[in-house]
Amino acid sequence: MDRGPAPTPIKTYFVIGPTPLMLDIAGPCEVLRGANMAQNQWRYEVEFISAQPNAPSSMGLALSDLKPLPDTIEEDAMVVISGNASAMPGFAAMPAEQETKNANTQLEDWLRRTINPKHKVVTVCSGALNAARAGLFDGKRCTTHHKCLDELRDISPKLKVEENRLYIEDGNRYSSAGITSGIDLMLYIVGQQLGLAIAAQIAQHMVVFTRRDGNEPQLSPFLQGRSHLHPTIHRIQDQVTTDPALNWTVERLAAEAHMSARHFSRLFNQETGLSVPDYVNGLRIAIAEHQLKAQHISIEKLVDDLGYNSARQFHRAWKQRHNQSPRQWQRTQLASA
Repeated sequence: MDRGPAPTPIKTYFVIGPTPLMLDIAGPCEVLRGANMAQNQWRYEVEFISAQPNAPSSMGLALSDLKPLPDTIEEDAMVVISGNASAMPGFAAMPAEQETKNANTQLEDWLRRTINPKHKVVTVCSGALNAARAGLFDGKRCTTHHKCLDELRDISPKLKVEENRLYIEDGNRYSSAGITSGIDLMLYIVGQQLGLAIAAQIAQHMVVFTRRDGNEPQLSPFLQGRSHLHPTIHRIQDQVTTDPALNWTVERLAAEAHMSARHFSRLFNQETGLSVPDYVNGLRIAIAEHQLKAQHISIEKLVDDLGYNSARQFHRAWKQRHNQSPRQWQRTQLASA
């Protein structure tokens, strides 16, 4: 039986420090596992590497059989550097200070000689300190946990450290703040690589109903109106998020839900807090924002891609969410990137 072409691998290395924070690893890993389950075109192939074969995690569970730091890695690899616990009272004894220092030195030496500008580097929490000491954030905007910001600033005057940011993207360098923000950042990266609908599907599965943007806490349009428990409305929302550009009228969705249009419209609004047109337009405009940030694209192509009948209809939907025109908004976003 022909199963189709094999998925394209995305090699991903999780760099484990001497006292790894479990959620820094488990959270982003669950996002990648969800991505592998949600589609068959791409496959995140994950390896856990470290300067030592075993490490006591922040939860007291020992991470064992960690692979050694390789001499080289693939040019298109993603490298995720997790944070380290400063104390583990009640869970595990901290390694000796010199042992921790030696492990961090080995790790940073490896980063310095192995990582090049083409590699995608992702740091979670205090993992930014290791990356910064290896020079990977020189000339780049970056962030870390609020308790580590001063230490990060002291590493080098070449760093452009920003606070009160959930995560930051600067070229191929990504950094996130506190522990759970690693989930938000990895959802963002998956959204870039595999599409916003896949990222939203993963977030829903992980019950991350308040997926946040790097600049400020906000609700993703792909997750807005998802905190209810009505299975039929969730099923309908899943259909819409799979392809928001289709002509999703109230009548069509009501038929999919096996309800009258009037009853469906009232139930959808009751459960989500949104009308059907507002929900669909929110998804379409989110896709438009993503495409405008990523590339130069004509408004005519956006109109066609998003299923609008005319440029006028698209602009009307856009103005419901933005005070600027699409082109003005795009210039503002690119200037602040």
